[in-house]
Amino acid sequence: MNFRIICVGKVKESFYRELIKEKSCMLQKMGHTLEIIELPDIKIPEKMSEAATESFLEKECEPMLSKITNRDYVIALCVEGKEIPPKEHCMHIKKAMDINMNSVTYIIGGSLGIAQKIKDMAKLKLSFSKMTFPHQIMRLVLVEALCDTVNYL
Repeated sequence: MNFRIICVGKVKESFYRELIKEKSCMLQKMGHTLEIIELPDIKIPEKMSEAATESFLEKECEPMLSKITNRDYVIALCVEGKEIPPKEHCMHIKKAMDINMNSVTYIIGGSLGIAQKIKDMAKLKLSFSKMTFPHQIMRLVLVEALCDTVNYL
């Protein structure tokens, strides 16, 4: 299966980049591909209202939407998402394969999250924890989870 991660910002620490690369290679050895699409950060204005926050998220997510096709099985990582075990995660990947999707595409937003438009198009809203993590670390956590999950395919 082809996996894609569309995310805001770059992983700055070489330690995390190397671990992500190592896990990506593990996925390749298992017959899968991983593409990570890093989109630029947009500076967050101070003291935004709720309406301004959603407007900001829509602007930040526009480039994400341009990378998503109707052949992507979209999974949004968001705090209000569902925490699931690897076997259930695997069921979503199998479903994507069964309906001949080109890829399972994970969306990781910036520090304010993901626009509602993307959450609405997602087949699954996924959370790894009710706690919040730096988005750079979340990529590593996701790639590690993918390595565990594909063992069930």
